[in-house]
Amino acid sequence: MTGEKRGVPPEILQQIRDRIDIIDLISTYVSLSKAGQNFKGLCPFHSEKTPSFSVNPVRQMFYCFGCSVGGDAFTFLMKQEGMDFMEALRELSQRTGVPLPERRESAGKTTSGLSRERYFHLYQLAVSWYHRNLQENPEGQVARDYLDQRGITRESWNTFQLGFVPEGWNGLSKWLEQQSVKPEELIQAGLVVRKESEDGGRISTYDRFRDRVMFPITDPRGQVVGFGGRILKDGASPKYLNSPETDLFFKGKSLYGMDKARQSATASGRFYLVEGYFDVIALHQNGIENAVAPLGTALTADHVQILRRLAPSVMLVFDGDAAGIGAALRTLDLFMNSGIEVRVLLLPAGEDPDTFIRKNGVPAFRELEGKAATLLDFAIMSVLNKAKNDSIQDRVKRADDILAILHKTKNPIEKEEYLKVVSERLGIRPELLRKRLPTISRTMSVAQPTKGKEQAATNLAIPQGKPEERDLIVLLLQGRLEPDQIRQLDEGAFTVELYRHILGRAFQHTDDEGHLNLDALHAEFSQDPAYEPVISRLSVGEYNCDEVSIHVAGCLRVLKKNQIQRLMDEVISQLKIAQREGRQDLVDALVAESNELRQKKALLTAST
Repeated sequence: MTGEKRGVPPEILQQIRDRIDIIDLISTYVSLSKAGQNFKGLCPFHSEKTPSFSVNPVRQMFYCFGCSVGGDAFTFLMKQEGMDFMEALRELSQRTGVPLPERRESAGKTTSGLSRERYFHLYQLAVSWYHRNLQENPEGQVARDYLDQRGITRESWNTFQLGFVPEGWNGLSKWLEQQSVKPEELIQAGLVVRKESEDGGRISTYDRFRDRVMFPITDPRGQVVGFGGRILKDGASPKYLNSPETDLFFKGKSLYGMDKARQSATASGRFYLVEGYFDVIALHQNGIENAVAPLGTALTADHVQILRRLAPSVMLVFDGDAAGIGAALRTLDLFMNSGIEVRVLLLPAGEDPDTFIRKNGVPAFRELEGKAATLLDFAIMSVLNKAKNDSIQDRVKRADDILAILHKTKNPIEKEEYLKVVSERLGIRPELLRKRLPTISRTMSVAQPTKGKEQAATNLAIPQGKPEERDLIVLLLQGRLEPDQIRQLDEGAFTVELYRHILGRAFQHTDDEGHLNLDALHAEFSQDPAYEPVISRLSVGEYNCDEVSIHVAGCLRVLKKNQIQRLMDEVISQLKIAQREGRQDLVDALVAESNELRQKKALLTAST
């Protein structure tokens, strides 16, 4: 989708591209080092030991030769931070100081009718009121005592902006109305609940959260988008309450603590996935700052994708009771074949990270971490160890349960090694298990979603061969062709459809004298998800040549020579048909055309 279609003038997008330094931007996430004309580092989008991530400071583009992800500053932020285009636009607008048009305010509104900026402002106001209540309000003593009892330090209160909301139906709404916030805005933001009278007449509201410890929930950039509240009265329900979902807040896409954990996780290569707010805070204040948690919901595929983008490894930290084991096992389908290494750290039954570390210290936690099993190993051993008897029926049932788990992995070595373990533990011959596995697989097989296939179909690859065509396109995209060289490019001389398409787009941004507006060309391709990665790869590719002008002239000759040869082949084919049909006038014309083409080819050969 182009900037114009999004309501953003293309000149604004270009101003941002001109002002942003992509090296500075990416360096906040990736350690880059100079390598020729580019900078290189370890790709932030997949796990690798040898740098294949390249950034071109001239073209302000990046490309990973390992996972084929590439683009400009907008693309990088979208992929790294999980932003959509408009979020990346606003972020880069703030970084560069390029103001967005005022009309973006209406386009930037949420479905509730609030602008994003107003939404964030209201939630930040609520954060300040909740936080001040925790620190200063006499009624907040019960919350302060509760947090002290849970071992949450004053420093963590500030780091995580913890708060308290006292009893009462409209404490927050009254205070916000004093800050010139309209009641309708509070309803739209989900901070209050609309209540209709029984006769359907007057509409009143009440605060959504009352008598709770408050946990602000932020997006990856630290903007507050929602709240979680923990009730303080024993036996009250629900124990935990979250803000309603909006188009800025989705529980299935949000991880508590992500804004504070992501840098540590990227550096260490690992996330700790725990069960709740207090678990995250407890690990952070004990120096384990790469801990996150879902918001009281089951883990989702979106959560897994967010984790995978930032770190190659996840440590699941759960209570060792039946509920904790079940929670770990439920993640199997999501993590299997995700490319993430997953291990399971089970705490003693009845313990959570907070209580365990307070009783035993961080070294004891690290010791358990060193013993953590892989998720697949944990799942299989859980089945093997749960039997109450050793009957034939029990062993067959356990074998089928484990084969159903092994069906999920695509790693044949894993399957074979675990089959040996299962055979030994259950006393079932390996060949019988191997024979049974396809039956289980057929039973469990389901139609694969087509989304991935459709996505794969749009991925464009740089063709092998045709080096002259490739070199000219690379030099064109890197801005290394002179205007007179660009004028000599002939779309008809290119045989690769990808290169023809690129050249056709380039001609739309070239004036009569051959001057190419390269920024406009890259800006156009940056909005095309099918072409952006391959354009990025061609733009950042290392290209070394002693005499570029001599090489370009040689490439142009080869292309012209090959084009003439194709025309000659076509003329000869038509000539044979004309001779068979006895059309002498056409034969004479084709012979003359063939001779002219031969002369052109001979002149090109002689000039080499």
